[in-house]
Amino acid sequence: MNTTAKLGGIGAIFALLLTEVPEQYTLYVALFIIACGVVTALVPPPNAGSKWAVAYQLITTIGLNIGWAENHFKPGQSGVRVPLPDKPAAKQAVAAAGIPVLDRKGKPETPTS
Repeated sequence: MNTTAKLGGIGAIFALLLTEVPEQYTLYVALFIIACGVVTALVPPPNAGSKWAVAYQLITTIGLNIGWAENHFKPGQSGVRVPLPDKPAAKQAVAAAGIPVLDRKGKPETPTS
């Protein structure tokens, strides 16, 4: 399933859930979702073993920081930004330093030659 379909489905679920909230409270629910998004934009993610990791994951989900969102929570991982043409060289430099390069699921990639 592509990203657009996933995001459309998630948006539909949130719209459906908002229809279940009494009308006088929808503004507060919307403000809560926005506040969760702001918190995840301003507060860096905790370490993977932190007692705050689960709470932060919940806040990022409520704040709709999912998928390709810049501050999407990835426990125990960091992102090093390099220009796309330099990606293979950056991966090779990191691997040469003895640091495992992780795939999208957080597992070490198999080295390619």
